[in-house]
Amino acid sequence: MTLIASHRGGAHLWPENTRLAFSRTAKLDVDLVEFDVHQTRDGKLVVHHDALIDRMTDGKGAIVDLSHEELMRHVVIGSDGETIPTLAETIDIFGPSPVDLRLEIKTKADGTPYEGMEARIVDELMATGMVSRTMITSFALPRLEAFGTALGDRGLNVGESLGFIFLCSPQMTAQLGWNGIIAALRSCGVREIAVRADALDAEVMGILRRSGMTVHGWAAHTSEAARAMFRLGVASFTTDRPDLAIAAKRG
Repeated sequence: MTLIASHRGGAHLWPENTRLAFSRTAKLDVDLVEFDVHQTRDGKLVVHHDALIDRMTDGKGAIVDLSHEELMRHVVIGSDGETIPTLAETIDIFGPSPVDLRLEIKTKADGTPYEGMEARIVDELMATGMVSRTMITSFALPRLEAFGTALGDRGLNVGESLGFIFLCSPQMTAQLGWNGIIAALRSCGVREIAVRADALDAEVMGILRRSGMTVHGWAAHTSEAARAMFRLGVASFTTDRPDLAIAAKRG
C-alpha cells in the first residue's frame, strides 16, 4: 500500500506547520502528516520548517537563539494569529486521529545539530505512546544515527518505529550516484530512502529495490506526480496537495 503524507500539513492548502493545517489534515483521508522539528535555546521542541523564523512569521532570527517564551511573541503569517506549535501540541492533535506522524529531524541553519534534540524527541514519542506511529526522516544520516542511538539507550530499536528514512536530495545523488548512496546507507544500517518525485522512475526504483531498500517519495505536489507514486508503488510520499493525492488514489 502506498501511504499519503500531508506535507507540512498541506502547505499549498493552509499555512504550513500550523495548528490549523494539522487540524484540517487530521480530518482528511490521508495516512500521515509530515512536519519538521527544531529546538529552542531552552530545549523546547517546536514544529517549523526553517531554522529561521523570517519567512513564515512576523519576526526574525534563528529558533536556536530564541527561548520558547521569546518565540511565542511572534505569529505565523496568514494563520490568524497562531504561534509556532510545539511537538507536544502536534501530537495532541494527531494522537486521537488515525493519521500517523512523519517527523523530519532538522538541523540549525549552518547544518550543525541541536544538542540533545534526538533524545528529547524519543522521550516525547515514548511518553505519548507514538514511537510505533512515527516515521523518522532526515536529510542528514548522522541525525538518523543519533535518533537510533537514543532509542537504543531506552531499550528500543528503529524497527519499532513506523519507518526510518534517509531523505535523498538531488544534490546528493549527483555527488555520490546511487551506488555511493546505497553504500553509505548500508554502512549506517539504514534500509529506507525517500527520493524526490520527479527523480523517481522504474529504473531508479529497480536499482534501489534490488539493493534491498524500501523506497519512499517526496514533493509529489500535483495529480500527475501523485499518480506516478501510486503507479511505481512507493511505500509513502509527501504532498503539499493532499486533496489531489486522495483523488488520485480513489481514481
